[in-house]
Amino acid sequence: MKFLFLCLAILLAVEPMVSGRRHVVRCMGNLGICRPTCRQSEEPYLYCRNYQPCCLPSYVRIDISGKEGKNDWSRENRWPKVS
Repeated sequence: MKFLFLCLAILLAVEPMVSGRRHVVRCMGNLGICRPTCRQSEEPYLYCRNYQPCCLPSYVRIDISGKEGKNDWSRENRWPKVS
């Protein structure tokens, strides 16, 4: 009988494991989410490691040329200038 109470106490003390949402896989420096299909407000960009498209919000701009222009947001071109 003591063994039964001990098992019951252990089961009540352990937090229940709830199967819920799966872990969200982030991509592009935590700007996007790997999903099987992108939402209407998102654009697919490249692919994640799990072969799903990396869905980025439509307002995210990506420049693949690697060159910084005069309209970039580098430290020198930010407004207001902080010294």
